[in-house]
Amino acid sequence: MAARIRAFAWDATPLGPIARWPQSLRTVVDLMLASPGTMCLVWGPDAIHLYNDGFAELLREQDADALGRSAYETFARSREVFADDLAAGMAGGSARRLGQPYPVLRHGRVEEAWFDVDYAPLRDETDAVAGVLWTLRETTARVVAERALRESEERQAFLLGLSDAVRTLAVPAEIMATVSERVGRHLGVGRCGYGEVPAPYVDFVVERDWTDGVMESLRGVWPLESFGTAMVQQHRRGETVVVENAFADLRSRGSEAGFEAAGHVTSSVAAQLVKGGVWVATFYVQNRVPRRWTASEVALIEDVAERTWSALERARAEAALTASEARFRQFASASASALWIRNAQTRDLEYASPALAAIYGVEPDALLGDVRRWAATIVPEDRDAALERLDAACGGETVAHEFRIQRPDDGSFRWIRSTDFPLGDDGIGGITEDITERRQLAVHRGVLLAELQHRVRNIMGLIRSMANRAAPGAGSVEAYRVLMEGRLLALTRVQVLLTRGANAGGSLRGIIESEVGPQAHHPGQLDLRGADLHLSPKAVEVLSLAFHELATNAVKYGALSVPEGRLTVSWTVTQRRAVPWLELVWTERGAPPREPATRRGFGSELIEARIPYELGGRGSLAIGPQGAQCSLELPLSDRASVLETDAPQPATVFGGDLDMTGARDLTGRTVLVVEDDYYMASDAAAALRGAGAAVLGPCPSAEATQDLLADALPTHAVVDLNLDGGGPRFEIARLLKARGIPFVFLTGYDPDVIPEDLTDIVRLQKPLPFRTLVEAVGQL
Repeated sequence: MAARIRAFAWDATPLGPIARWPQSLRTVVDLMLASPGTMCLVWGPDAIHLYNDGFAELLREQDADALGRSAYETFARSREVFADDLAAGMAGGSARRLGQPYPVLRHGRVEEAWFDVDYAPLRDETDAVAGVLWTLRETTARVVAERALRESEERQAFLLGLSDAVRTLAVPAEIMATVSERVGRHLGVGRCGYGEVPAPYVDFVVERDWTDGVMESLRGVWPLESFGTAMVQQHRRGETVVVENAFADLRSRGSEAGFEAAGHVTSSVAAQLVKGGVWVATFYVQNRVPRRWTASEVALIEDVAERTWSALERARAEAALTASEARFRQFASASASALWIRNAQTRDLEYASPALAAIYGVEPDALLGDVRRWAATIVPEDRDAALERLDAACGGETVAHEFRIQRPDDGSFRWIRSTDFPLGDDGIGGITEDITERRQLAVHRGVLLAELQHRVRNIMGLIRSMANRAAPGAGSVEAYRVLMEGRLLALTRVQVLLTRGANAGGSLRGIIESEVGPQAHHPGQLDLRGADLHLSPKAVEVLSLAFHELATNAVKYGALSVPEGRLTVSWTVTQRRAVPWLELVWTERGAPPREPATRRGFGSELIEARIPYELGGRGSLAIGPQGAQCSLELPLSDRASVLETDAPQPATVFGGDLDMTGARDLTGRTVLVVEDDYYMASDAAAALRGAGAAVLGPCPSAEATQDLLADALPTHAVVDLNLDGGGPRFEIARLLKARGIPFVFLTGYDPDVIPEDLTDIVRLQKPLPFRTLVEAVGQL
């Protein structure tokens, strides 16, 4: 610039030749040309422009030559700012203007640039202001960076507020609506929304959007083909599509009708969401008029798109999880088996379905938390094995095991089956069933099988005896068949009668009527005299067969063989040595004459031998000219029959060392338990309750015991010596003794640690059967 200034034809300017320039102007120009910065000056009332190489660089791309011309031409695009600064400088003022925007031609287009500008007046030799000097420092990079930072901060603040707004929303449609409205108002657009592209990926579906009231809602289903192939391909590739003017954008050519149909969309930004290589959704903002979208706005829209997708995925996942949990809880509540979840590290119970409380006989939350609460319900003999199985599940194994518990609510012992299995890295789950009835049924089934075998053998033996005794009295095979058929039918009727109810026995009158009544020619032929009696199963078995034999004989040869015959059966009950006896007489009259019997058959043996032998009574049978005469006497005692099918009583579940069946009764006693070992305290309390005692505590420390004794008074006590692991302590023992409350020591120490004043106290050595503890308390 120094050469250009020297060579410039200044004669044609108001400044004239350089030689005639005032020394003050030449000095300032020399200083300006020597400066590496950007400087320019104007001189004289015409504001003739001079500048150095730094300022010439600003003018280079404009291909402008401002040297020697009026500065008003140079600063035409910022004339107002320049005119104010020039006027102020010519008036003798100076100033610094920071971040001044000036339009600059760069890279073929006018861009806005920023400068920090200082101006100061220039005085001539007369000390009059003759010009103004400008020093410029371009700060475009700094201003752009600061603006970007500010926009970024504003964008982050907006996004944080947006995240806060949708964090509590659980319905996808509400999330879409909230995000759309906030973004739309923030950017000042006509319409904003979130649309999805469901399989088979041919339609664009908008469930919720927001509009400024001018543009119409885009809610609905839109064919993708209506937006143009080129633009849709960009969407599928995941590119953010920025349209400043759809009707001037080559990508939209041929699709103008679609943009019109979509509400006169002219400008838009569409940020795509591609997941797993598939275009699944778009977040869009749209205007009816052209708009130049800034990089910051596009970045905001892209960020919002991702956040909206994440919020929707979260809401849908939470909804699915809520529905799944609801189904699980519904299933768990309806299941007779108990479902539970434990922490694999601490083994604490975190969840239990309602069935667990019902199975264990406790309050619904009684087993939650510390694993010792659950373990304390298990009988001591099974506890260690159950805890080992639980540890195995915590180690990643799936285990099934069975153990016994004692239910706190009713004191009953129950068999439990639990299947424990790992749940990821930090949990284990389980399914628990009460299998008491199943185990009892298995035992019961074995007893039944053995009983069935025994009874079948007895019945087969009875049939064999009947078959053997029928042969001598049968004159032919047909006669033998008839005899056996009748006796087997009688046996069947007895079986039917005895199986109508377990161990029910039967009616004496009913048996006679069923065996004899059908054989009579008419109702008046049979006369029954006596109050009805209930017979034991054994008496039903034997007497039914006896009445069958008597009736068969009466039909063949006796009173029932002719219509005019008569049969009378009478009975009474007498007392013999405080035992009731049945005395029964069978009398036939009007039978046709017959030859006297020459042998004794099955019926005679049954009446005269079997009744005395099996029923402990007496029987006699005689055949007279009028028919048979029979008398029976037997005690009315309860005897079982080989034909009975009533099942033995179910097996009982025993609780090992905690089972106090048959132990000393401690009902009415209130026993204080002082013991610092959790399981020993729980088991001792369970054993005492099982024996009928009320339990105070258990108390794990001397302090807790003293607090309890301040409000409660036991009748007896069980006291451990080593509380809190600090060695033997005797203050509780002396306190109880002073109050006259009898107690026993429960300890692992030898007798020599007990002081002389307490040597008379019963000492129970750990470990011990809990029945021993109950017995010792019972003897106090």
